Amino acid sequence: MVLTEKYNKPGASYQFYTNRALKIYPAYWLNLILLIFWAVFVYHQHYPGTLDFYTKYAHPSLSTYIYLILANLLLIGLDWVFLLGINKSGQLYFTGYFNSSKPSVYNFAFNGAAWTIGVELAFYLIAPWLNKRKNYILLTIFLLSLGLRLWCYHLQDGPPWDYMFFPTQLIYFIGGMFSYRMYAKYIKNKASKALLYLFYGILLCVVLLYYQFFEENYAKQIVLFLCIALCIPFAFELTKKSRIDRFLGNLSYPIYIGQSLIIKIVSAKRFPKLIDVGFTAVIIVIVYALIVQWLLNSPIEKYRAKRIKNFNAKTGENTPVIPNLPLS
Repeated sequence: MVLTEKYNKPGASYQFYTNRALKIYPAYWLNLILLIFWAVFVYHQHYPGTLDFYTKYAHPSLSTYIYLILANLLLIGLDWVFLLGINKSGQLYFTGYFNSSKPSVYNFAFNGAAWTIGVELAFYLIAPWLNKRKNYILLTIFLLSLGLRLWCYHLQDGPPWDYMFFPTQLIYFIGGMFSYRMYAKYIKNKASKALLYLFYGILLCVVLLYYQFFEENYAKQIVLFLCIALCIPFAFELTKKSRIDRFLGNLSYPIYIGQSLIIKIVSAKRFPKLIDVGFTAVIIVIVYALIVQWLLNSPIEKYRAKRIKNFNAKTGENTPVIPNLPLS
């Protein structure tokens, strides 16, 4: 949507990439700094933490250090920590199982959950090119990605290559592109309220009841994928002017990126708990996200909007209003 309706003029790719960086990196770097401080604190308290894997459990080589530093700092390649093992010489090697080496390489990531952002960044690099491709080309890439995913699953009966390898993740991004094309052609300002509520209700039922029925398998995941891809355009059309939807959407990234820090802190034995670790972590990570959104993300959002406005002013066009796209 944003590539088609917002970053659709000559020179807009630069605006797209830099605005994505402004959205992703400040909140991530703030969280990374806090995670490093926490790692140093627990290291001196003789409490197991990330730094222990660098100094006690393994002796990474110089090339391994360079990769780990860049991956933790730039996120690009952070998804590879689940595809690699580390040998006794401190060298990295590709492995079929991320716990095959001791220690596992993902323990060197200060924010392990951020591996998905590494996959996301890989997609952004090719997203402007993909967005210009015709449906049959996207469908071909989709089928190749799905075939590779099934083949990797067949070889290993599970992660990481069928789940954490970018080419096997392309099906989700391309599914989103097809969802938008369906939205723009058939749903935007065209679908009736009754139809919007129907598909929105289906989406809610799928999300709430998915784990309640039938054993987890690929067939069940395909049903989930198709339901989400079909229902999201209707849900967006119904909620695109909702302030609550925008508010929750803006919190989604700081909550996601902040969970590793909060869970590590709350899991410490000395940290006071509200009922249990999980409930305490949920409450604190929401508060953390609210603070990050207020003090950091909101000012950056204003700056990002100003950049696009100035860019469009130079090209003689008005800035399109695309509501409720907190990650745009």
